[in-house]
This record gives sequence, C-alpha cells and structure tokens, in this order.
Amino acid sequence: MNYVDNILELIGKTPMVKINNGLPEGGPLILAKLEYQNPTGSVKDRMAYYIIRKALDSGELKPGGIVIDNTSGNAGVSLALVASILGVKAILTTPEKTSKEKVDLIRAYGAEVIVTPSDTDHDDPEGAYMKAILLAREHGYFHMNQYHSETNISAHYLSTGPEIWDDTDGRITHLVAGIGTGGTLSGAAKFLKEKNPEIKAIAVDPIGSVFYEFIKNGKSVPPEAYKIEGIGSDVITGALLPDVIDEVFAIPDEVSFNAARRFVREEGIFGGGSTGSAVWAARKIAPRLNESAVVVVIIPDSGNRYLSKCFNDQWMKENGFNIESIDSCTTEVL
Repeated sequence: MNYVDNILELIGKTPMVKINNGLPEGGPLILAKLEYQNPTGSVKDRMAYYIIRKALDSGELKPGGIVIDNTSGNAGVSLALVASILGVKAILTTPEKTSKEKVDLIRAYGAEVIVTPSDTDHDDPEGAYMKAILLAREHGYFHMNQYHSETNISAHYLSTGPEIWDDTDGRITHLVAGIGTGGTLSGAAKFLKEKNPEIKAIAVDPIGSVFYEFIKNGKSVPPEAYKIEGIGSDVITGALLPDVIDEVFAIPDEVSFNAARRFVREEGIFGGGSTGSAVWAARKIAPRLNESAVVVVIIPDSGNRYLSKCFNDQWMKENGFNIESIDSCTTEVL
C-alpha cells in the first residue's frame, strides 16, 4: 500500500511547470515551482513545520504548549495546520487587510486569530507584529518569529533549494521569488549558490516596502502603504540574506494584480498577487537571456485566497486599480 502517516509528510517535493506565454523566441526556459501544492496551499508549510518540529525536539516548545506569531495569512494557515497535528495550540495576529479567506482558513485548522489594525507603525503595540511579541513575553508562549528566525532560512536551505537543484539537473541559472520574511529566497539561493556561484537570485518587492532600497542601495527608508499580501515589509528582517541577492525589482500593486489575473488565464496556474509580481519579473528578465538559461519562479500560494481581492473586479475598482492586461499596463518598474 502507498500512503503516508500524516499530512505533514506531504510538505515539499512540489512540481515545476513550464511557462509558455509572454516570452521571447529563443529565450530561456522558465519554470514555475508550484508551492500551492503543499498541504495548506502555500510555501509557508515548509518553514512552519521545520521551526515547530525543531522547537519540540529541542524542548523549547513543550507538547500541549502554545505557539504565537504574526502573519499576513499564509504562515498562519501553515502554523495552524502544523500545530494541530503536532499537539500544540497556535495563536496568530494578523492585520485587517489580510484576506477573509486566509483568516477563515486559520480558524478552520483550529487556531485562534487576533485581527489588528493595518495602519499601525511597526513598533505599535496594537499592530500585528508587536502584539505577538508582547503576548509571547507576557504569557511565556513560544514565538515562532518567522521574520527574524535563522531557522526560517534553514528550512529552505534544506528543502526548497535542493529540490530545485535536483529537478533542474543542476541547470538552473536564475531564481526569482518575492520577499516577505526573506526566508524562502535567502535559504534556497544560499544552497543553490553553494552548488553554483554563477546562479543569480532575483528578489521581488512591492512599492512601499522597505526591502528594495535596502537590497539595492543599502538604505533604510520609511515604509508606505501597499495592498498586496505576503510580500514586502515595513522593517528589515533577520530572515533576509541580502548578500545572496543579485537583483531586486519593486513592482506596483496594480502591475502585480493584473499579472496574476493574466497568468491564470494564459497558463492555468492560479497564484495570488505575489505570484503576479514574480512572474512579471521573470518575463522582464527573459529578453536578456538566451535559450541555455533556466529560470525558476517560486509560486508561493494559490489565487483561491484572493477571490475577494485582486480576482474580484469590484474590489479592484474600489481600490483604484485599472483592470487590464499586463501588456497595456503603463506603470514602469523602478
């Protein structure tokens, strides 16, 4: 018989699919790594399982204990699943802008959700980030700390990177991914560059986030508001390894949302707004690459989580976004 002992054993080993549209003739092979094939539908399953399993093994987190973290949604869903299977309780803090689909998923897995205001500073005790930290300190909860945990990086160094290397037979030349905590791109790129230092890692950030200026120019800038979920940050994270990143794009929300909408119609690959960002960046670099290049794009989650957001025409219009194909979008990347 062919089966696994529990759902956590299905984390990882996600497939890759060739992208066929919107590319120049004689250009690179571009492959989409479908992280929405993980059990909860996102790349965050890898990180949540690795961090919680390690904490339980070390005794830092006790069976029946409580783990807490802030989340823009996906990590919260992953943590909720992992906690339910491994016998601990999860509490997630998340800003109001997080999609209803994600909040409902977190609760469906049995975790507690604390919704916080979206328009808060990073250090505001009422914001999602500080709320999780303060509750952990007050009650002695285990803080998963995805934004600043080196274990987050290790999860992708030990799984995502090796999978990509093996599945491309070591032929990968470029890795493209959005940065939220930074752990996915940092860990995978670190592994791949140890295999081949010529591999280029390309980061994708929303306009308004602080990563672009920090990676490109080493500058700390104040954050501004943006609508996209899952990527971007209002603070430089400890899970980001800027030295492994070779190039960074800052992309407007409207471009990312329209790219995601186009991508599912052209390729049948249903990713969220951050998928649109990464695919847009991969298509942007394609004309400068030849047919020997192999580009892997991380598809971090499913568009099912944004049916009320960027895939909803009314929501797009209410938030001032034009609905158009990416070809007609006039907003240029920085």
